[in-house]
Amino acid sequence: MLGQVLFASGIGLLLFSVACFLLLFNERRVQRDYLVREHHQALGLPPGELVYENTDGLGEAITSDEFPVSARPTYIVRLPDKQLLPVDVKPIAINAMNPDSHHVLQVATYCLILEEYAEEPPTHGILRYTDREFPIEYTAALRKKVLRHLKQMDLCSSQLPPSLKKQKVAKCRACIYQPICPVGQGK
Repeated sequence: MLGQVLFASGIGLLLFSVACFLLLFNERRVQRDYLVREHHQALGLPPGELVYENTDGLGEAITSDEFPVSARPTYIVRLPDKQLLPVDVKPIAINAMNPDSHHVLQVATYCLILEEYAEEPPTHGILRYTDREFPIEYTAALRKKVLRHLKQMDLCSSQLPPSLKKQKVAKCRACIYQPICPVGQGK
């Protein structure tokens, strides 16, 4: 009889402990989800799940198996319809009605890479400057332009260097063509 009472008490205590653990676990999950939502809203990103963040420049590069390219967008958001949306933040103001063309190509390159990461290719990306934001439509024509630039880069060699007139020193130092580029040599 005493054994049955102790057994029942033990089972009751075990169930109580499991219930407390589940409540605590659920509370932590709710708090984590709340903090994630607040962080997402503070960044001003579209509704969806933030699946990639590279605000410090140290994030892992996203790569393409099909094309010789890798990149580090600032954010990637999985929209409610499961599409991936690249968001690139530039810490400059352009005070213009249109984004810089090379920044548009950069966002389109992110879209090209993200084609391999989702069932449906991205339809657009977002280019954000400090003073405004531009939606970049990922059209077939823009995709072709990115592929054309990738092909031109692939053809570069010491005999056929990139056709640049000037470039920032930091970009030249990070470029793989720096040793053969007349603009980048010595920088």
